[in-house]
Amino acid sequence: MAVAVYANDDVFRSLAYGAPRSEDRDFLRDHIESAAARLGRGAADFVNRARERFNSFDLRGLDRKLDALKRKVRHAFDDDTIRPMVRIGDFQQAGINRQRWVMANPKARRLWQAGRMRGYEGSYVDMHKGKIGDDHLDYQIVVNGLVRVNEDGNAIIEQFFDCYDADGREEISFNDQTTVHDVIWANLEAIIAAGRDDPTDEDNGSL
Repeated sequence: MAVAVYANDDVFRSLAYGAPRSEDRDFLRDHIESAAARLGRGAADFVNRARERFNSFDLRGLDRKLDALKRKVRHAFDDDTIRPMVRIGDFQQAGINRQRWVMANPKARRLWQAGRMRGYEGSYVDMHKGKIGDDHLDYQIVVNGLVRVNEDGNAIIEQFFDCYDADGREEISFNDQTTVHDVIWANLEAIIAAGRDDPTDEDNGSL
């Protein structure tokens, strides 16, 4: 089975031919600078344009796009059920169902609502706009009845009665609750604390 991926020209060229090596970049930079010294003021415009073109090439951005593309291929056929999420690619390439539980995390929602996290733009559907923590139904579903330690270091159990259907059934199992709370959210918060990659951006943007 084939996997279709989409990339801009720079990413495609790097996949097909390889990104410029560091020694090649150093050579070109040195060549431009030596040309500037050798040609003098008469060729200043040409040298400046060459320098600007070289400096404008976003190698770091290219690396990030290549990483995103590899993660999309690696996670293309992931099962979209609640299961442990460990690597950054698990989060960035999460399906609709797993996005829901990632975005129920209060820290993620605060960053997203502040515009500091992409929040699976284009695929995540926020059914409870503006709600965070105890006011957010998906959060309630995850923590309902779990023994947790609050910010003061005290063990607490909260019961939310909106989490049950007419027959008294919960939406997710106890095992799923603990997987989301103890594994997915714990790893998500560790990624957020590191402050590098946005775990909710499939294109591997920065926080």
